[in-house]
Amino acid sequence: MDFGEVNYIAVVLGAVFNMILGTLWYGPLFGKTWLKLINKREEEIKSSPWLYVAAFVAAFVSALTLALIVQAFGYTTFLPGLLAGVVVAVGVVAMVTLTFSIFEGPPLGVWFLFGLFQLVVFAVEGGVFAVW
Repeated sequence: MDFGEVNYIAVVLGAVFNMILGTLWYGPLFGKTWLKLINKREEEIKSSPWLYVAAFVAAFVSALTLALIVQAFGYTTFLPGLLAGVVVAVGVVAMVTLTFSIFEGPPLGVWFLFGLFQLVVFAVEGGVFAVW
């Protein structure tokens, strides 16, 4: 595993993709469902630029981690990279957030919506990181 071998342009674009998809996912695509699941109205959702800065940093770190995993396994074609993203999303992200959701977090419907979002993000990023 070599941080110098990582395509940082791809990682930054992966983080940007995460943010854009998140805006669509929790906006026009599933925003109403999400609000219903968290039992809030749109007016109740508070926003701050720092939330988006923190979310971008998290998206960057997760993209960098996935890029390192794809690199470590030597994947250079889309499908193995996509499958690596799926394995990380389901095997790590979904299971950790499921445990949180069960014991202290939001309802399982919120977990499911978030998990699907992460599955799409990681699958696409994994495929792209393998070929780029």
